[in-house]
Amino acid sequence: MTVTILCSGFGLGFYTPGLLVEASLNRMGIPTEVLVFENVMQSDQLQKVDKSRQAYHADFSVALMSQRIPQDIRKSMDDEQIVALLQQWEAEGRKHFICLSGHWIYILDRYREQIGEANLHVDLLYLDVIDSPSWKSVRKRLGQLHESYHEVWLFGHDQQEMYTYIDIPLSDPVIPYSQRQHRLLVHGGGWGMGTYRERIAELEQVGYGLDIILYDQDERGSSDQGQRYYRMNPEWRTWQQNEEGKHTFPPLGEVQVDQAVQYESRSEYHILCEIERNVQAIVSKPGGGTLADSFALSTPIIFLEPFGEHEARNASQWEKYGFGLSYERWMSEYGGGTDILEQMHQQLVQARQQFPAYADEYIQRHMQLLHPTMAKGTP
Repeated sequence: MTVTILCSGFGLGFYTPGLLVEASLNRMGIPTEVLVFENVMQSDQLQKVDKSRQAYHADFSVALMSQRIPQDIRKSMDDEQIVALLQQWEAEGRKHFICLSGHWIYILDRYREQIGEANLHVDLLYLDVIDSPSWKSVRKRLGQLHESYHEVWLFGHDQQEMYTYIDIPLSDPVIPYSQRQHRLLVHGGGWGMGTYRERIAELEQVGYGLDIILYDQDERGSSDQGQRYYRMNPEWRTWQQNEEGKHTFPPLGEVQVDQAVQYESRSEYHILCEIERNVQAIVSKPGGGTLADSFALSTPIIFLEPFGEHEARNASQWEKYGFGLSYERWMSEYGGGTDILEQMHQQLVQARQQFPAYADEYIQRHMQLLHPTMAKGTP
């Protein structure tokens, strides 16, 4: 029984968490397939996605403005590809899905009508505390989804506290705060958006070593204070597949003076996790993928300006839990100090011990259907 994980490349927060779930299920013997929404879009629309990514990186205000423009993603879909995909699902008996992007709901609804509602088991895995634009758009057009689908709010929401998380192999054992490097990871999410570049000089003055993510053709800066620079392969796209026909984590490489960047990718997690688990905090906008890494690796977040209302609510939730802090408050109240970072790290460590990993919780709910031999051995 294959679990189909439906992702999107409109943001890495709708992509890398899906690959982490896939890796977790595979370790437990559950076959999976990851699909990316862009692969059922019209080819000319992919070029628009690329142009948007470049524009949002260049000017954050353009990215923020884009959220105010209502869009119907159905106009971008390739109906021939969708018909073929639904026929393939039915022929293979696909019944179990984990969906990370609202764009897929239109396709799942068609499949539900095609095979019958009782035969479909779908988790909607929300990486934000409130609806991100793709979920807001589909709910506006189709109404509430909880009657037809099982909703999992990964970080909780107004009526529900957090109760599960996405595990990462590197998260055990958690590196104690005392053994972590006096460094911060600074980035702008998967598309390199936001105000992260404007904070680098101040962070250097406070005395931290910085690991900085560059995007596209960004130039590396000074290394006078031990700064390190990394770049995601600008040729890589979420909708591409490797030689084995699988989607991969983003290839990342260190950018050094007068050396070609050697891009690498891991099979069970993204390489950024190797940096995140060793630093004292992540300085970034509050995207869902960043929150997922923060919790699994017990690394607090210093929040920069959010990308829309959903990320603003993400930041508020993380601050409420004691796992993060706004950049302005960190500087004004704590002088950019480390004591508060250690306190938030300890609260993350304690909280993670209380929750089951999402893959474990998912298998418990679907054990008899997914893995009958496991179910027989379960008390």
